[in-house]
Amino acid sequence: MVIKNFGGKGGALRTITYTANFTLATTLWCVNRCGYCSFRSDAPIMASLDECERIGRAALEEGAVEALIMTGEGIDRHRGLRDQLAGWGFGSYAAYIAEICRRYLDMGLLPHTNIGTLEEWELELLKPYNVSMGMMVETVSPEATRIAHRSAPTKTPELRLASLEAAGRLGIAFTTGILIGIGESPGERVRALEAIAESHARHGHVQEIILQPLNPQEETPMARWTRPGDEEIAELIPEVRRLMPGVHVQVPPNLVDDLPALLAAGADDIGGVAHEPDYINPDRPWPKLGALGERLAQSEMTLRPRMPIYDEFIEADWCPGPAAAALDAQLARRAEACAGALETT
Repeated sequence: MVIKNFGGKGGALRTITYTANFTLATTLWCVNRCGYCSFRSDAPIMASLDECERIGRAALEEGAVEALIMTGEGIDRHRGLRDQLAGWGFGSYAAYIAEICRRYLDMGLLPHTNIGTLEEWELELLKPYNVSMGMMVETVSPEATRIAHRSAPTKTPELRLASLEAAGRLGIAFTTGILIGIGESPGERVRALEAIAESHARHGHVQEIILQPLNPQEETPMARWTRPGDEEIAELIPEVRRLMPGVHVQVPPNLVDDLPALLAAGADDIGGVAHEPDYINPDRPWPKLGALGERLAQSEMTLRPRMPIYDEFIEADWCPGPAAAALDAQLARRAEACAGALETT
């Protein structure tokens, strides 16, 4: 595999960012049955607020900064889960997630909610309690939608792009991206990036693009599909740079073979690195930061933790009021840690 190098040799180490996070999956039930997914469950079980608080406090003690809230989609369509939420005093799943985020902010955690396709009123409800939000567009390919998302009503390109657009109208710093290798053509991958870029051109809200390869899971309809090679990811990095200059590019470190080569090709972030397993890809554990840092140093790169909202969006005041206090506290801790590190050198 030959991947074109993005940067030159020599000089200062190139900085690669990551977030120290944990994942909260409030329920594994999902209205979708994606052809590649082993995450969902038929069991309509919802974590209580007390359980979510316990998980958050434990993660905080482990050094987590970001609370990545992920879940199945279309929760309000399940009558049993709707009734459970109503019994807890919530009129919608979005209201329940907003309360979890509010409690996490009080702890000092920084929520980043990624619970799939949302309507504008749901995004508006969640915005005050999230420093940033996310949702993968995944694909705009009719063929990939037919194959991978045939039984996934919230995964239509129209709905995904509508959510992306609504987030832009509301001024939410947003992470999105595409899924590679689910039946789309190379040209359709670029068209998906173009669709994202069109929304970003209107609103300037996309902070990061994730280029995520399919990782086939056992006991799924796409179990025998082939995981895309790193070169298929690498050829999309310059397309992101061309279409959305200044937007960060993330490659998941546990889903690629040669991470340093992809970072050298222009990606600059590896996303959240957690203590717990990757719930979506349990067969691909997160790399250990110490070993990864040593590996990247050999390629003249250094790892730096970041907030779930990128610095340029912080400086432009994209973080909403209720979340700003928790963000300021985390930034102060980061500044103290940097100052302490300088004193010991």
